[in-house]
Amino acid sequence: MSADRPSPGRHRQQRGIVRRVVTWSVIGVLLLGSAWAGVTFYATYREADGEPTPVIVATWMRDNHMGALVAQLENVYYRYIDTPEVGGIPTVSADLSAENDAGADDSDIQPVDPGPPTVPIAAAADSSPVLLGPANPSPRPSTAPMPKPSPYVAPPRPHLSPPPTISSPVTTPQPREGEWQPVASRVDGIPAVYVTRVRADDVHTSYYASVMWIDTLLTKAMLVPGREEPGGPNPYDGALPKSLWPDVLANINGAFRLDDTLGGYYYQGETVKPLVDGKAAAVIYKDGSIQIGKWGRDLKMSKDVEVVRQNLDLIVDKGVSQVSNGADHVIWGATTDKESLAWRAALGQRPDGSIVYVGAPYLSAEGLADVLAGAGVKRAMVLDMNDYWTAGFYFRHKKDGQPLCRYLDPAIQGPCDRFLLPYKRDSFHFLARSLSGT
Repeated sequence: MSADRPSPGRHRQQRGIVRRVVTWSVIGVLLLGSAWAGVTFYATYREADGEPTPVIVATWMRDNHMGALVAQLENVYYRYIDTPEVGGIPTVSADLSAENDAGADDSDIQPVDPGPPTVPIAAAADSSPVLLGPANPSPRPSTAPMPKPSPYVAPPRPHLSPPPTISSPVTTPQPREGEWQPVASRVDGIPAVYVTRVRADDVHTSYYASVMWIDTLLTKAMLVPGREEPGGPNPYDGALPKSLWPDVLANINGAFRLDDTLGGYYYQGETVKPLVDGKAAAVIYKDGSIQIGKWGRDLKMSKDVEVVRQNLDLIVDKGVSQVSNGADHVIWGATTDKESLAWRAALGQRPDGSIVYVGAPYLSAEGLADVLAGAGVKRAMVLDMNDYWTAGFYFRHKKDGQPLCRYLDPAIQGPCDRFLLPYKRDSFHFLARSLSGT
C-alpha cells in the first residue's frame, strides 16, 4: 500500500503546476481585460466632443454596463468633493445687459415673410369729382400741396408677456435678481427671449439658478438629433443647418440618453423607442409649436406631431413640484439621486404656452422644481444633468446674420456654439417665427 502512495515531491510538483496555471490564467484575464478596456476607452475618447476627462470616463463606463457604479461614484463626488458653499453672495451679476450687448452690431431678426403691403394703403390725391362728358371742362389742377404719403406701419405682432418677477428665497435679493430682462436678437423689433437669475434656496446663496423664458408666438421649436443620441433618424448630423443660423435665438441641451429616460422617442414618422403613457414628454409639432405634458393624458399622437422626446416623470405638474421631501423613490436623475446638488436642467411650460428653461449648478431636484414653479410653470420635464451636459445659450446677431453666442450661465463648460455644430447628443432650438408661422 505504501508503495503506491505519491511522494511528497510529486505533490509539490503538482501544486506548483496548478499555481502556475492559475497565475498565468489570472495574468491572461487581466491582460485581455486591459486590452479590451484600452480599445473601448479609446473608441469613446475618439468620439468625444471636447468633454473633460471625468465625463469621458463616466461615458465609457455607462457604455459598458457600469452605470450603477457611476451612480455611486457621482453621489460620492457631489457629497464629499464638489460641494457648494453655504451662505455668501453670488460673484456673478444678475444684471445681464453687459453680457447681452457685448460685440453686437444688430439686434433684430426680420423673418422672411410676404407680410402686409409695404406701400401706403390710401394716399388719395386732392381732386374734385369729375363729370364725364363732352360738355365737362378739364378740371383745373389744385394749388393745394399734395400730402406726403405716410409709410405703412404694421400693427404690433401678437406676442406674449414675460412672467412676473420671480421672488427670491433670500431675504435681501441682489440688484435685478429675479427680474426678467430681454436678451438675444429681437423678432420684428419685439423681444422673444428673456433671462433672469435667482437663488434656488436660502442656504446656498452664492449661486444663481439661470432661467430663460421664450415667447412661443415669436419663435418655433426644433429638435436636432445628435450623432449618437437618441438614435434613429439623423438628418442634420447633429448640427443646426447653417441656413437657420440667422434665425436662431436660443438652444439648450436635450434629455437623458435614451436607455435612461424610462420613456420613448418618436421623430419624423419613426418610433425609435415606444412611447410610454404617464411619462413626461416634450412634443414638437410640424408648425414649430411645442407642448410639455404627460403622455396619454395631456398629449397624444396625431398627424401633426413631428417629435416626441420623453424623459422620466413630470417634475412639475399643475404648477406644483412633484419632488417630495422624503424618500419618495422617484427617480429625478438617470444616476444621481434627487438630493445631490448637481448641474440640472428642465424644460417647462406656462399656462400661456410660453417656455421656461432652467440650467444651473448646485441644484437639487427640489430646488429645480421650486424655481420652475416660481416662474409660473404648470408642467415641466427634466432634461440632461451633470457637468458639461447641462448647457443653455442665447444669440445676438451681426448685420450679416452671423450668430453671436451667449452663455446662459457663465460656469457652463465647453464651447458656446456646440449645438450649432455637429454634436453627439440632441438639442432643442428656438428660431424666429415669421408672420405666416413658418
